[in-house]
Amino acid sequence: MSGHECLPDAKLEEDFKVRLETSRFILRDFAQDDRLAFQRYQSDPRYRALYDIEEGDESTSARLFALFIEWQAERPRTNYQVGIFERQRGRLIGCGGVRLKQTDQLKAVLGLELDPDYWGRYRVALEVGECFAEFAFGSLHVEAIVSDTSSGNHRVTKIAERYGAARIAERQGPSWMSMRGWTEVDWALTREQWNNRPRFGRDALLLPR
Repeated sequence: MSGHECLPDAKLEEDFKVRLETSRFILRDFAQDDRLAFQRYQSDPRYRALYDIEEGDESTSARLFALFIEWQAERPRTNYQVGIFERQRGRLIGCGGVRLKQTDQLKAVLGLELDPDYWGRYRVALEVGECFAEFAFGSLHVEAIVSDTSSGNHRVTKIAERYGAARIAERQGPSWMSMRGWTEVDWALTREQWNNRPRFGRDALLLPR
């Protein structure tokens, strides 16, 4: 796993709480104390510009954070959206997670976003994304992961192709994609593709940290 596999104590706990660990990051359920840090990076002008969020709109991030907290109490729990924290400093650098599809719970949607200060740091996306994939296939026992992104997100395209994910659909996306001439692209990664993925050594990843 590119030298970034989840550590042995990464698990879904008996009370459905999530805490996953990599060598550099902790992926855990949000707590109320994380609200301001979450809203801070989502209020960054670069983030707002990318997603076409109006200046001064704090309600969108507030609603999302409240939703992520609500999901933690659902039983059965099917949505696992967690914060991504640096191990050394405890700084929140983004969020991501795995959401089981309501129509087929052997499939899950994987999503990941980073604080704009971490955009372009492919090793971070790889390390965290691989841990989410291990969680989905290993703890949630899904048979396939699907994800959607913009055609302009070359970082995701590079990572998806690296692990053999298939591009399964393309369509017109939301307005923030259309205004940039991008489309929305769906990717799928099966358990078989994941198990047979190339095993890259840390030194073989010629990517920014």
